[in-house]
Amino acid sequence: MKAYWVIDILKDIRQFSEKSGMFELAERLDDAIFVAASEIAQALDGSGTGGGVPGQTGTYPGAVADHELH
Repeated sequence: MKAYWVIDILKDIRQFSEKSGMFELAERLDDAIFVAASEIAQALDGSGTGGGVPGQTGTYPGAVADHELH
């Protein structure tokens, strides 16, 4: 599944929002990034292609660490 670009776009918008002083929007985008990462990982787990971290169902490697920039 080639949906990781969604996370990259959300991260870019989040960074712009924070730099522009839109802190509530940046916080909501944090949540959106987490949800997108979880759903992508679930879709990958369901397709049998793997993609998640062994022993951590529903996670996207690096997603949480990448968006915790503040």
